[in-house]
Amino acid sequence: MQKLDNKELMPVILLGAGRSGTKFLRSVLASSSEVVAVPYDVGYVWRYGNESISHDQFTSEMLKNNITAYIRNTLPKLANRIGKPHARFMVEKSVPNTLRPNFVYSIYPEAKYIHLIRDGRAVTESSMRMWVQPADKSYLMKKLKYFPWSNYKYAWWYLSNMVKGKFSGKRGQHIWGPRYIGIDEDAANLPLATVCSKQWRMCVEIAQQQLKQIPTSQIMEVRYEELMNDSSCLEKLCDFIGIKDKQNVLQYFESHVDVKNLSAWKSRLSQESYDLIMTEISETLNRLGYNH
Repeated sequence: MQKLDNKELMPVILLGAGRSGTKFLRSVLASSSEVVAVPYDVGYVWRYGNESISHDQFTSEMLKNNITAYIRNTLPKLANRIGKPHARFMVEKSVPNTLRPNFVYSIYPEAKYIHLIRDGRAVTESSMRMWVQPADKSYLMKKLKYFPWSNYKYAWWYLSNMVKGKFSGKRGQHIWGPRYIGIDEDAANLPLATVCSKQWRMCVEIAQQQLKQIPTSQIMEVRYEELMNDSSCLEKLCDFIGIKDKQNVLQYFESHVDVKNLSAWKSRLSQESYDLIMTEISETLNRLGYNH
């Protein structure tokens, strides 16, 4: 195993479709004194050297030595180390990586990978709201300080595209979340419910397929519903990563967990949207064991 960068922080990569709970899980894990986290999705870092690609389904063939070096050197610098001088793990959860585990593994072959899966109907309902809600300007300003301005051209494009798309309210001008191949065409021609449900399906299926090529000892698949309802699932995660400071993690989880929205999609989705969603993802839901 190669020597780890930057004080030997072991990378822990969270994978999951947008709105699957990876943000919450990152915060829970980062409550440990042993864990530092990159506090925002930083897809633009992972895009270094491939900024012109219109989708997120990167392959290992797209990597060059300078790209690998840039990503490995940049991510630890973005992690929040305040008050954690003896941290051993770095958690990162950029959602687009769910469409490219093999690419990420080529950069971090020593990492632990956690794949968080949530009911696609809940994810789709939540994603549909994200696609059309106004831009959160305060969030953008906080995130701005984490942009690596050595890659300023992409950083500027990212921010201007997000602001333009959010304020215009036109789906064709802004894509929210992971970009599977063909999402631009789908967004321009298909109902939003179909696009969002396909986005979830592609993320889950590609991640599961590519993770099969990574040693099983480095992978843990977790269901969001189980995680939210049973803290023992979190204990298993800590054991998998190697976190000894479980008590702080469990205390943070107990004080922040909220199960009220687990089934909120049932009352929020119209029958028309539900039918469109099920047309797209019913087979995947069945395979994953989500009962209709």
